[in-house]
Amino acid sequence: MKQIIYTFLVLVVVTACGTPEKKEGWCGQALKPQFDRLDEIDVASDWFKVYKVGKEVYAIAEPYNFQEVISYLIVGEEKALLFDTGMGIASIKSVVDEITDLPLSVINSHTHYDHIGGNHEFDRVIALKTDFTKRNAKNGYTHEQVAYEVKPDAICLERLPEFDTACYKIKPFKVMEYVWVSEVQSFLLGGRDIRVVKTPGHTPDAIALIDMDNMYLWTGDTFYEGPIYLFDEETDLQAYRKSIQRLAYYGREGIKKVFTSHNTPVAKPERLTELADAFENILSGISFPNELESDEQKVRYDFEHFSLIIRRELLEQK
Repeated sequence: MKQIIYTFLVLVVVTACGTPEKKEGWCGQALKPQFDRLDEIDVASDWFKVYKVGKEVYAIAEPYNFQEVISYLIVGEEKALLFDTGMGIASIKSVVDEITDLPLSVINSHTHYDHIGGNHEFDRVIALKTDFTKRNAKNGYTHEQVAYEVKPDAICLERLPEFDTACYKIKPFKVMEYVWVSEVQSFLLGGRDIRVVKTPGHTPDAIALIDMDNMYLWTGDTFYEGPIYLFDEETDLQAYRKSIQRLAYYGREGIKKVFTSHNTPVAKPERLTELADAFENILSGISFPNELESDEQKVRYDFEHFSLIIRRELLEQK
């Protein structure tokens, strides 16, 4: 996620619901080196970059916004599953349609705005049954809530010259089916069984996916190599602790690839144990934070491959 220090390269003039004047932008940001080692798939979109990262697994990245969010298309023999729909800045459905024409379901790693932006484009959205999910599906996110995502220092407008930053928002979406996810909840795609695992903590509705046939794990925002955010109103540190312990268990049980939702698609399974151990050290007081000068309400703990940014109040309640 989610980069904490942005590069200020852009100036944009925006009028109410009008096309902004385009100048230099986030476009100057270099892609993460990992992308050079991945198998890129050509698509028509100038906004998304698509990579084949596993057996019929496609990472749909948005590297031209500072969130650097990544959604995943998982294709079976009979059906397909889309794990997250990104920022809603450009049409993710048009990209998905280039890759597969199989019947498709959407499920979100959680319902923060940067993972549900394209949900409204799809007919079949399946969601975890929580009040947090229901609220976000019903309301979306207003322009005021997400306007900073399209400020000059946060987006490469050269990629989307017609994009209207002044009216950007996350649209509400219709959920076809709410489910109470258990450890045995699965999507049967034909030739592959994708299990859903609840991983609350970052949000109440956070989930992970596991492909036991290919030993793949998708972690959403529960883990990625970058600054992990644990400071929102809906964050629960004790729930997060249990969730990352669960993921670390899977990481030790033969998972071959971990697919994450920000910055870079592929992480090593051992990172999950490193995360669980690091979090225990934080809760026990062994690890000391690096203070965030810009926000006295949060503290940042830096480790070799990731960071955790936590609201002080939550740590005091642990």
